[in-house]
Amino acid sequence: MPKQAWSRHSPRMVVVFQELHFANVQFFFWAFPHSVGSGYIASQRSLKSPPIRVTIPNALINKRTVLTSLTKKNILTFNNVQRLQNMSGKISLTEAASFLGVSKATLRNWDKDKKLCAKRNPLNGYRTYDLNEIIKIKNDMNATTETESVLREKKVDTKAIKSLINKLHNIIRNEDSDSNTITRFDEISKLLFLKMIAEKEGSNLFFQQLFENESTYSIRVQNNYQDAISNLGIKINSFSKIQLSESALWKCGKELSCLNLNGTSCDVKGLAYEDAIRGVFDKNDNQQFFTPYQIVDFIVKIFKSHLKGTICDPACGTAGFLNQASKANCNANLLGFEVDERLAWISNLNLLLHGNKHYAIKHMKFGGSLGQEAKKFFGKIDVILTNPPFGSDYTDPSILNHYLLGKERNSRRRGILFIEQVWNFLKDKGYAAIIIDQSVLNANSNIDVRQYILSHFQILAIIDLPETAFMPYATVNTSILFLQKNKKIINREKTFYAKSFNIGRKNNGDDDYNYRENGTTELNSDLCSIVHQWENFNSGKKICDNCFSTILDFKEDNSLRLDYAYHHPFRNHSKELLNKSNFKLLPLVEVCEERNETLIPSTESEFSTIQFTGLANIESYTGKATRTPTPTASIKSSVKRYEVGDIIFSKMRPALRKCAVMKYEDGGYASSECTILKIRKDKNGNNIIDSDLLCAILRSDFVYGQIMGCITGIGRPRISGKDLRNIKIPVPPEQIQKNAITSMNTAKASIKQLKEKAALLLAEAEILEKNSLTTIANIMSGI
Repeated sequence: MPKQAWSRHSPRMVVVFQELHFANVQFFFWAFPHSVGSGYIASQRSLKSPPIRVTIPNALINKRTVLTSLTKKNILTFNNVQRLQNMSGKISLTEAASFLGVSKATLRNWDKDKKLCAKRNPLNGYRTYDLNEIIKIKNDMNATTETESVLREKKVDTKAIKSLINKLHNIIRNEDSDSNTITRFDEISKLLFLKMIAEKEGSNLFFQQLFENESTYSIRVQNNYQDAISNLGIKINSFSKIQLSESALWKCGKELSCLNLNGTSCDVKGLAYEDAIRGVFDKNDNQQFFTPYQIVDFIVKIFKSHLKGTICDPACGTAGFLNQASKANCNANLLGFEVDERLAWISNLNLLLHGNKHYAIKHMKFGGSLGQEAKKFFGKIDVILTNPPFGSDYTDPSILNHYLLGKERNSRRRGILFIEQVWNFLKDKGYAAIIIDQSVLNANSNIDVRQYILSHFQILAIIDLPETAFMPYATVNTSILFLQKNKKIINREKTFYAKSFNIGRKNNGDDDYNYRENGTTELNSDLCSIVHQWENFNSGKKICDNCFSTILDFKEDNSLRLDYAYHHPFRNHSKELLNKSNFKLLPLVEVCEERNETLIPSTESEFSTIQFTGLANIESYTGKATRTPTPTASIKSSVKRYEVGDIIFSKMRPALRKCAVMKYEDGGYASSECTILKIRKDKNGNNIIDSDLLCAILRSDFVYGQIMGCITGIGRPRISGKDLRNIKIPVPPEQIQKNAITSMNTAKASIKQLKEKAALLLAEAEILEKNSLTTIANIMSGI
């Protein structure tokens, strides 16, 4: 008999197995006396009786846990082995059904239909089945399942991954009642990590094997997890074990075994974070936002020719930037810094699972990238791609005083300090792409930051992102700065500007697609177009589509504004129009006076309702506005009184051109976000300009070009009252005004006529559509 491996698992039996170089494993069972010790090494000579041999397909056995599986499941105990020997390889209906993974009723039906015939036990008449025949059927069933799996296999998209994550989340929540959202995220990320490691090795680790129960399954998966992190050299003390109950792990395994993640292109760990922690862990004490993959991909494409040497993200999160950069240059050295241990671990796993070999993730516990630990990386990095946490203040004076932008301050936004730290990290002539909030580019409180940027970097490009880019987690106005470190800036080169309106992402975070007539889809995004315009700009070709270039010159401007709106050619065009005007130009403050009669409705007992005009009651561009009776108790903020003939102008989001002449004889109240304008009188007591004409001019490009550079604010952009009062208004002679009124009224009449005609055509089309259905039905019916 060949050399055997011996193992004792109970005082009543020993299982001994030898793997042959065939498709099966031979199992031998011997009986032992109760007195056998746990350390006893059996010899063939000490056995009380000849061995019983049972053959089971190798494909169905996990070599690591087969012994505990067989004994703990109690399927092949000593007594069962003896019975198997006595029955000459026959097994019962229950055992056959369990082995094949079908119900006993199914086996009975197969017997009746002669698909799998049973033999009756002569003693009790129960069905019995030939073990070898059952094993053959099981092998056939497995082969069929594998073939069907291959045929069904398709690319896993974002929705499929999110669906899987949601299922895992629900299972853990239901099975482990003590878990919370964050611990569920930890366990899901461990399972996804192990799933992808196993798939890379060609194994469906989570498939529940023959004779396994929840306990043995859990032991096997835990062992594989610990082996995986050990083999890969990942030291994660806080994440060294899967912290799931046996039942939760069993049920999660069933879901994981049904989906193939191998080759998935999206950042699975980022999706896990977004999906499993949505609404609870949107941002923690370190203000972590996760960059949409569309923006990550865009930044990498813009900088693709510069992605060489050491590429770093000093606020790496789930390593989305680093992973995408590695696809553009697989030979680059990747370096990530992260203050959060959990995210540092996730970054390690993400880079590892995407096949990266040249990378390092540094967990910087004290201060993150802004702390003292980061100093050893100063001047050593070629390229930085990052979306730093810009939503919180840094208040540690011991760190603030190490920064030019933080000295002698009680606090400073982290995102601002990151700008200075990026310069510290970079080699001379190194490149950086950094996402910042708009206030850095246009707020008066950040003039020193803009001075720092202008004196330390060549500004290659500034890309204005839509307000919804980071929804549903945040609604902020952001831009991307593309910079090159220059210790001495002699000549400033042209800066490329672009504005994105859609990045291919819905407000709920899902991908936003356009559907073509042929049924194919594409992301509803203009980022690819901006990349194309950037390439044209660098090759000296003409650029268009909300893109332009300019040399930043602030000789006559102390604001140092860097934002897209301020440098837009539209603003220069407005200046040209002002210079060409043949009539006198007056500041708005000389044309109108402001009506400032305020009221806080909720504190007034005199009224129960007021006639209120909110921003939603003012139409964009059209000059129309309505009012609605509104309970005073529902309006907590102050409102402004308007009278008939007054003009209301919305200072918030002035790009919407919400401006209207109020025609209500008894007046009303408007939102405090509006300025109420009352036209001044001339010496004869007449309005110096017609109210409808002034309202039209205030909605025109002539005025918007003047104010677009004055709009500031994050999330709720607005123009200040001071800037609004200083805009220039042409006030021509009376006859010219009358000509303008005639032209305006003619245009209004044409617009009204066209809209009425359009309404009639739509109604006619609707009738034709309904009648065509009746006609088709009649034809088909032979009527």
